[in-house]
Amino acid sequence: MVTKFEETGSLNVCSGRGKKPVSTEAIEKVALQVEEDKSSNVLDSTSVRRVAEALDLPRSTVQKIMRNTSSFLARLQVDPEWPWNILWTDEAHFHLDRSVNTHNCRIWETDNPHSTLRVPLHSPKVTVWCGFSASFILGPYFFEELGAGGPVTCSVTGQRYASLLRNKIIPDLQAHQCLSRIIFMQDGAPPHITRCVKDVLKHHFTEERVISRQFRHLWPPRSPDLNPCDLWLWGHLKQLVSCYQPKTLPDLKDSISRHVLNISQNILRSTVEHAMLP
Repeated sequence: MVTKFEETGSLNVCSGRGKKPVSTEAIEKVALQVEEDKSSNVLDSTSVRRVAEALDLPRSTVQKIMRNTSSFLARLQVDPEWPWNILWTDEAHFHLDRSVNTHNCRIWETDNPHSTLRVPLHSPKVTVWCGFSASFILGPYFFEELGAGGPVTCSVTGQRYASLLRNKIIPDLQAHQCLSRIIFMQDGAPPHITRCVKDVLKHHFTEERVISRQFRHLWPPRSPDLNPCDLWLWGHLKQLVSCYQPKTLPDLKDSISRHVLNISQNILRSTVEHAMLP
């Protein structure tokens, strides 16, 4: 199955026509050809037709590669520091019983194994927000409200998220003296794109410094592998917290907070470097 995925980019066993993924080899060839054309051309330019003919690749393939990389490369040429100024943000659930979030976990088999997983119906949990750049990390902040017996975990809504931005995240960025240069990244979850949230983000970051659905710079849908929070942070924290085996929600929150504080700047920069500049 690993070989099939590496060769085809898919685990689908169904026959028929479909979009073929662009191979890493093709991307590398196009990149080298573009550089060669530019170095040998007095105009310092190239074209889809020229690259396609030189490599004997379909024009559509070359166009797709150049289109998908052009905006990223152009941004790097204008501002080489911009990847280091992105604040990667996300939320995650941490359960006391250490259950796995099946939304982010899939078991791939050629045949349906008809597996079942026994989990508590209402497992105690906390909902956590974190954000980090190449130089610092913000949070953890917990979505909760004060109940009769103390703090109670609550769902993420647009109003609660906007309140978190105004009362915690923005002041923290101001304390780091980086609010004017930070590029705020978030996924396209519905609470993130409510009117009240968009108003806060536009006011403090402008359209140019927000990467999100319903903004000028879109975040690719269904792309958790591109977000360092999903790529590294949540798995890293959950592994550390599970070793501690907290028994109560306050213990769980303390463990999360302690491990977040122990993340070094070197680890943050290395994570962003691997995510943005592979």
